[in-house]
Amino acid sequence: MRISIVTGGSKGFGLALVKQLLSRGDNVYTAARSESPLSHPHLTHSQVDLTDEESAAKWLQGILSSQTLADADDVLLVNNAGMVTPIKRAGQGGEDTLHQHYTLNLVIPVLLSHVFVRETQSLEGKKTIVHLSSGAAKNPYKGWSAYCSSKAGLDMFMRTLHEEQQDEAYPVTTFSFSPGTIDTDMQGEIRKSSKQDFEQIERFQQLHETGTLKSPDEVAGILLDLLADDPAGGCVYDAREYGKKQS
Repeated sequence: MRISIVTGGSKGFGLALVKQLLSRGDNVYTAARSESPLSHPHLTHSQVDLTDEESAAKWLQGILSSQTLADADDVLLVNNAGMVTPIKRAGQGGEDTLHQHYTLNLVIPVLLSHVFVRETQSLEGKKTIVHLSSGAAKNPYKGWSAYCSSKAGLDMFMRTLHEEQQDEAYPVTTFSFSPGTIDTDMQGEIRKSSKQDFEQIERFQQLHETGTLKSPDEVAGILLDLLADDPAGGCVYDAREYGKKQS
């Protein structure tokens, strides 16, 4: 039995991924602030504030109970939930939004990974943690000091966790997946910013106007293809490059 757990699974890329996981027969658990538009016998959706550390940890702990894992031979956690705002240079904007950003983009994925590893370490089956990364993790953009640094931090956590797991009898595989530019609400947030706050805004507006943005369904399919290939851990996989290899 396959169990897949997805944060931010009620819209955008997360929703597209959940649909495809259900189509392949997984038992899927999702969490988001909003309700899920899906109704499926193998889907369990919880409305959770993923900026609340205690609530997020309790949610995952509840899923990874001995009863849930008893028949599982493949357990997947996808740390998908994230935000791009504040689109401001350091020293501008409010502290509350900045704190929320780092909590959702970095602290919660690390916390959930901690719970996942602790609860599944003794399981002999396949165990995988996927972190949603971005080209911003390795390329600095003015106005994205928070986004670039939170994604870079998450990638380094992934690499370090991979190294730690090499000493374990039943290691957890972990890697990052950079989806590229997808037609989601996050892209809308970027386009609504100003050139003063984000110098690259015109490039992102052009991607939308020319229809160059990838669909969430297409990129979710690329991630599932990647997972089917049993990818090596400790790596950042780029959807654009991996998609070319598959075509």
